[in-house]
Amino acid sequence: MTLTLRLLLALLGAAAVLICVSIMTAGAQATAWMAEKLFSELTGSQAPLSEAWPPTMDSELRFYAALWGAYGAVSLTVARDFANRGSLVPWLAGVFFLGGVGRLLSLIAIGPPHPFFTLLMWVELALPPILVLLWWRSLHRQFL
Repeated sequence: MTLTLRLLLALLGAAAVLICVSIMTAGAQATAWMAEKLFSELTGSQAPLSEAWPPTMDSELRFYAALWGAYGAVSLTVARDFANRGSLVPWLAGVFFLGGVGRLLSLIAIGPPHPFFTLLMWVELALPPILVLLWWRSLHRQFL
């Protein structure tokens, strides 16, 4: 259980840091279009790329990218030193889940995004309970 959890945290953390670096250096729109193109290649989706984003949105997303990068760094730290930092897993799962809730609220209020971002929403809603379950089971095994 613990190895699976640590691997998931490491993958999530590495993805967050890489996304942060991409948004900070290439920009939010370029990062989104790259992901949307990759999604279309892998799935055969014919969905058009997202509309161009205004400068204000790019500015806001580059700001939030730093926070996402910090989230990734914490996830990597927990994965590396689970014995001492594993108690952060529910917090990390909760923050990730709230991000998915934010996407869901956007979908309801504004409309559906590109299918890639809908997929991300489902991952953000489904993965946190799995992380907490794995964390709980790894904790439970320590006391058996």
